[in-house]
Amino acid sequence: MTADTVLFGKYRLDRVIGKGRTGTVWLAVHLGLEEYRAIKQVSKAAVGYEAFHREALILKSLRHPAIPIVYDLEEDQNFLYLIQEYIKGESLYALVQSRGVMNEAEAVRYGVQICALVEFLHFAGEKPILFLDLQPKNLIICGGVVKIIDFGQAAFTGQCADESERYGTVGCAAPEQYTSDQILDTRTDVYAIGAVLSYMVSGKPGMAQGEESGISDGLRAIIGKCMEVDREKRFRSAGELERRLEALPLAGNDHRNRTNKAIPSLVVAVVGSREGTGVTHMALALCGYLKRAGFEAVYEERNATGHIRRLAEHYGSRADDRGIYCIRGLRLKPWYGTAVELEEPEARIRVQDYGTDWKALCAGDVTERLAVLMVAGVSLWEQEDCLRMLKALRSLWGTKGSTAAVFIVRNPGAGRFLRRGPAGLPPGTKRFAEPFFGDPFCPGAQGGEFLKELWDALAGGRTGKRSWLKRCPIGGKAFFAAKDKIRDSAESSASSEPGEGQG
Repeated sequence: MTADTVLFGKYRLDRVIGKGRTGTVWLAVHLGLEEYRAIKQVSKAAVGYEAFHREALILKSLRHPAIPIVYDLEEDQNFLYLIQEYIKGESLYALVQSRGVMNEAEAVRYGVQICALVEFLHFAGEKPILFLDLQPKNLIICGGVVKIIDFGQAAFTGQCADESERYGTVGCAAPEQYTSDQILDTRTDVYAIGAVLSYMVSGKPGMAQGEESGISDGLRAIIGKCMEVDREKRFRSAGELERRLEALPLAGNDHRNRTNKAIPSLVVAVVGSREGTGVTHMALALCGYLKRAGFEAVYEERNATGHIRRLAEHYGSRADDRGIYCIRGLRLKPWYGTAVELEEPEARIRVQDYGTDWKALCAGDVTERLAVLMVAGVSLWEQEDCLRMLKALRSLWGTKGSTAAVFIVRNPGAGRFLRRGPAGLPPGTKRFAEPFFGDPFCPGAQGGEFLKELWDALAGGRTGKRSWLKRCPIGGKAFFAAKDKIRDSAESSASSEPGEGQG
């Protein structure tokens, strides 16, 4: 089989992007949709249909942005084919080989994401899914986000005992995988996470004592606990490991954003002019940016919409003893109501989603530094809501100490800075027009640039020469054209009342 071969009348092969023990992975183009697909080609002589079908069924049962989607199963006389989503990026293995070992802060950031992903697999269904081949070549870095590929060894707990032969990657496979008489469980994958952490900071899947003195004793102890020969001494779950990684003091590393040198604890209150303006979308996107930038941040739902519970249900996430869900590597606290008292999550930055509850924001007893992020729509019929919000928030300005204000118009089409805003904005308010990005967890290049500039404004940083704050308004024209039409009545109201390597 060669490049340009057309399979099943609709997939044109491009090139080989991966090879494994049992088969080859091709990059292909779907001729009808003009989209890339990854096609795993497995010899019928190398693997039984049941094992191949099991991989497909496991992938089909999972719905997670970091796990490839299965589109189809095909076969011919000699091969079986698994057609799945193409995950573009660079494998963790290739990244370390080309760039060298990572600093501790970067390794921990990726490690936290890996833990969250493995925890999702372990709790996605009624029975835990064990990955059983977690290793640097099966982890793809895509825009700072870890994605996982090649579920060839994955199995539900209980199925592993039926396997007469077990496979894994030397250095990453737990000791119990080398024999067929030991039960495998979630701690088997915890061992592999430790090996991957070791690889990121040392270039090896296991560190001998005395190696890599540049990493902290805390991280060294975590890796050692993951890779205990006796699994009873390992972390009980990927979630427990994730919390230990997040608790590491990393002040000596370069994981802190330079625009936020030694800032005190900060509350970012996100509020919208009306339902549907994208307050939760914006709050999650900001949390994701902070996480990728190395900040210790937590999202707190301060409204009764129930968005976070539905998100947790979608991802199969379970709350920890503080009521916190870990979803896509972010710590999210849903609204439990005023009668429930839980221990406050430890975080330097707390992003609070107030939805449209302006009164709750004004009534809150904020002792930390406060930044208010206001989100509004661009349409004519949304402007009166915007002005009512600004009037309701007037009590914040000058009464909460060092309150900062940022005003955002939701994706008017260009994602550029607004030179002026509606009546009622406090002096010094930074104004933005939000570009469109559909996934708050993966905002893309334009969304990432926007979030960086937004964070600079919230944290009191300065923007550069080519920053969002210096660009000409385009999308804002629609906002002001609409606002001018209701200027008289609205102002009266205001004054009186959002590499490759798939294998």
